[in-house]
Amino acid sequence: MTAKSIKLDGYGTIMINPISIKDKEFETVDPTGATLKRTTVGTRAKTVYVTEDGTEIPNSQVCKKIVVEEEEIIAPKFQLSSEISNENISQIDDNGIIYRALDRKFYNVVTDNEAIKDMVINQNKTLEFPFVAGSGWKIWKGVLTNWNNKLLLVCCRGDIQKELKKYSEETLEIEIGVMPQQKNMKKLVKAMCMID
Repeated sequence: MTAKSIKLDGYGTIMINPISIKDKEFETVDPTGATLKRTTVGTRAKTVYVTEDGTEIPNSQVCKKIVVEEEEIIAPKFQLSSEISNENISQIDDNGIIYRALDRKFYNVVTDNEAIKDMVINQNKTLEFPFVAGSGWKIWKGVLTNWNNKLLLVCCRGDIQKELKKYSEETLEIEIGVMPQQKNMKKLVKAMCMID
C-alpha cells in the first residue's frame, strides 16, 4: 500500500499508512465441533448457521472452536458478567491500558460501597478483571478506575504498545484475540463458557 504524504507546514513531511485492527477469526461450529456455514434466509435476510447437509442450527447452539494453551475448546457464547471471582481480580497501580487499548468500551459506575470508592477514587487504585458484555463472543479486560474523581469501567482489548513491538515500519494490520492474555486462561475460558 502506498503511503500518503502529509506536509506539516513549518515542520516537514510525514508519510502515513493506516493500521487495520481485526479480530482473530475462530471456526464457527456446533456443540460437537462440526463446522457450520453462515448463510442468510428469507426476504429480510435473516442470518443463520447451517451444517454441511443444510440443517439449520439454533443460535443457542452456535459455538466457536478456540485454541487455548494448545487445547482445542468448543466454546458457546461466554456468559455475561454478573459476578467476578476474587481470584480473577487484580489490584494495579497503573491504569495505562485504558489509553493504550486497541478496542475500548466505557461504562459509568455507581456504587454505595465505600471501600470501593475509597480504593479507586481516594487511593487511586485500579481493579482489573475479565469481563463479558454485549453479544458474548469476547472476553474484555475490565478496568475499574478513577476518571476525574468518578468511577469508570473501561473494557479493553489489545495493547498498541505491545503490538507495535512485534511489527516493523511496514505494519498495516494488527490482530487481537478474543480474550486478554493472563494466567490460567484455559480455566477462565471454561468458566466464562460454563463448560467443564
